[in-house]
Amino acid sequence: MRDTTPDIDRRLAAMITKRSPGERLRMASDMSASGRALLRAGLLRQTPTPNEAALRAQVFLKLYGEDFTGAEVNRIISSISLQT
Repeated sequence: MRDTTPDIDRRLAAMITKRSPGERLRMASDMSASGRALLRAGLLRQTPTPNEAALRAQVFLKLYGEDFTGAEVNRIISSISLQT
């Protein structure tokens, strides 16, 4: 679904390309951090008192769970559990 007009798309693209590469990288990093924070908040609302390892495993599964085989996911989650 696209709810933005082509004119606004062009204006936004022009505004972004005027920024330096460093500014664009910072913007992307800030958006990524905001997305992770929202994800964690939503997971915490579903399970208010998970331990940190369980929460990190849930975040991993939501963001990257479909990018790995089942064996790889199990290995990564085991590693996450050992880090805390």
